[in-house]
Amino acid sequence: MALLLALPWLAWAQPAASQQTLVFIRHAEKPADGLGQINCQGLNRALALPAVLLGKFGKPDFVFASDPHEKKPDGGQLYNYVRPLLTVAPTAVQAGLPVNTSFGFENIAGLQQELAAPRYQNAVVFIAWEHKKLEDMVKALLKDMGANPGEVPRWKGSDFDSIYVVTVRREGGKASASFTHERQQLNGQAAACPAPPAKP
Repeated sequence: MALLLALPWLAWAQPAASQQTLVFIRHAEKPADGLGQINCQGLNRALALPAVLLGKFGKPDFVFASDPHEKKPDGGQLYNYVRPLLTVAPTAVQAGLPVNTSFGFENIAGLQQELAAPRYQNAVVFIAWEHKKLEDMVKALLKDMGANPGEVPRWKGSDFDSIYVVTVRREGGKASASFTHERQQLNGQAAACPAPPAKP
């Protein structure tokens, strides 16, 4: 499905060389009933993520998560969809950055349009979202940039560990994109929530 009819990614190619790194992660593990939440194993993943993401990509310039005010069907009921924000929040805290939650989880066209703005063209951007929407967006980005969306594997429902990375390079008035599939290597986190600190 084409997300955008216009191709803003091509329009913002600039004569000066630049590189944009878009790092896409799925929310962490969720409870059986959904609840819009992550579970204790997911919390442990979220707390371990800063070391992984900051170690691989350095401090980001921007962090995005889907709007937690937007409700999503989960386990047969509607809940505020807080999973992506909860997952990336510890990384944003450690990086000392705000989290942009301007876009609902279904509004990936709006997010794609936002990321096409000039202020992001030399930036590292972390994006936490719902996995099916992330897959759609990454494929759309590659297609818009003339790259092969077929390189993007299906993001399986059981996969909370993948990192999809799109690198956009601009030089001499031309723009190109490449895709890499990385891993957090954080599967198997404890199923119990972290114990509260002992009282002094």
